[in-house]
Amino acid sequence: MTSTDTSINNPVPVIEIGSMSRVGNRIALGALLLLCAVALFVKLGAPALFEPDEGRNAEKAREILLLHDWITPHENFAVVLDKPIFYYWLVAAAYRAFGISEWSARLPSALAGLGCVALVFFFARRFFGFWEGLWSSLILVTSLEFYLLARIVIFDMTLTFFTTLSLFSFFYALGEEKSRRRTSWLGLMYVSLGAATLVKGPIGVVLPGMVALTYLLICRKLFLLRELGLHFGIPLFVAMVAPWYYEVERRNPGYLRYFFWEENFIRYLTSHFNRTQGWYYFFLVLAVGFVPWTFWIPKAIREAWRGRRDDTMLFLLLWTVLPFIFFSFSSAKLPHYILPIFPPLALLAGISIARQITAGGAKRAWPLLLSCFCLCLLIAGFIFAASSPHVFPRAAQFGFTELPDPLRAIALLTVIVLAGVGLFAWSGRWKTQVTIFAGLSLALIFYMDLLGYILVGSSALRSTRDLATQVSSYIGPDTQVIIYDTSLESLPFYLKINQPIWIVWSGEKDSVMGSFYLAEEAARSRSGLGRVLLTFKEFDEQWAKAPKNHFVVFIKPKNLWHLKHEVANSAKVLLEDHGLL
Repeated sequence: MTSTDTSINNPVPVIEIGSMSRVGNRIALGALLLLCAVALFVKLGAPALFEPDEGRNAEKAREILLLHDWITPHENFAVVLDKPIFYYWLVAAAYRAFGISEWSARLPSALAGLGCVALVFFFARRFFGFWEGLWSSLILVTSLEFYLLARIVIFDMTLTFFTTLSLFSFFYALGEEKSRRRTSWLGLMYVSLGAATLVKGPIGVVLPGMVALTYLLICRKLFLLRELGLHFGIPLFVAMVAPWYYEVERRNPGYLRYFFWEENFIRYLTSHFNRTQGWYYFFLVLAVGFVPWTFWIPKAIREAWRGRRDDTMLFLLLWTVLPFIFFSFSSAKLPHYILPIFPPLALLAGISIARQITAGGAKRAWPLLLSCFCLCLLIAGFIFAASSPHVFPRAAQFGFTELPDPLRAIALLTVIVLAGVGLFAWSGRWKTQVTIFAGLSLALIFYMDLLGYILVGSSALRSTRDLATQVSSYIGPDTQVIIYDTSLESLPFYLKINQPIWIVWSGEKDSVMGSFYLAEEAARSRSGLGRVLLTFKEFDEQWAKAPKNHFVVFIKPKNLWHLKHEVANSAKVLLEDHGLL
């Protein structure tokens, strides 16, 4: 009786424990927010635009503003209709708000990445717990492929955000009992599906659709299709998607046939687009792309399979596995295709980590030790490459020769912190997760900053920015710029041209300027701007009758003999570049 009275009259320890828990949660959340800021936005605009995708996409958005055409995408002022336009709208809007630069070109991808991290956190917090949300978010934002694709000018991060939003909205809607809230979630789902379809076409509906329908089928809940608001959702989806597809087809007859048939069905079913890889390809991509958390994948999938009777775990498992299988059967494979499975996979891994750490006990979190060890090896490799760049080929040096001494010291300190966190987690001697999470976040912040620096160095070998700067003094208002039998996608962006660059090609290749559409449908430039594509013979004719110094030609050394010996007017070498050319 006395002990009971004491506990009632002395509640201070309970308040202190709760207060300490709240403070620890805030510290961990603050560490995650700082990590996201560094991973997604620090040095975002410092690297030059990587060839070819970044240069191509950034230029298409720039030409929206130049041509005041928000319907038909143009590259080098030629009509290029291999992708929808919504992503270019986002980049063009960033240009208009912040000016044309690498930073503003990458901003939509970075914001989409941040949106994915936020969605993962809130989903995990609602259905699993606060710490599951923290770990899942940390894993997602630091996975190598997610980090890279959140910092480049490419469609896939925006597509991943909208597919993630649509599937989360679908799952939220199924659990809502109030009709008004369910309708709101369903409306958000259909809007997300429409946006995803405008970003990259039918895949924006196919991926969420296969996951949602399979989930309902396995759970024997197909009757819930009646609750999905198809009577208002389909018209809402059509109202979002149809206007642009209708208008672009009206202005460019034949677009719908080319895009839906060739860019989607033919790409998936045949090797026409030269993207064929083995059945195991995406296993390798995932193993590298999920670094440093690759060691958690088998454990996370196994635990999800064991817990598949839980609807939420089953949903995440299907979301991870089905798109992976779908793309593995595709005849065209590229690394970024499987990015949409990273949010659910990060959730499964984060849930697994949180449960292992909560369970406690020595050596229970051994996969976390392996992840820390993997990061230590990566950073040690960076330091070695910085110290001995001559060991690597030029294309693999990644700018390490300019890695400053303070950054090397920080990298070494990061290795020490990671090793300490890994051993501490492995020992099972922690009392709360705050220490492990905060220490790991601190080490990952330095690691993310180091990756950002490496991107800056490596971009110099994969961009035309320096080349354009060197050659700009030779280009006057009347100079015709020519790219001879090669591809320099970012050159129009960096030269800030307002007229087409001539692209000289054989006329027989499957693609030109990275576009199968241009090669198959023939280039159509904006009215009044002249031609874009010239064959070798047509170029020779133009070269013969052009005045002196009228042309500036970007050409590979192996083709230079043609200008010196086979055409009427001799060529003068102005600059030599041993990188892209």
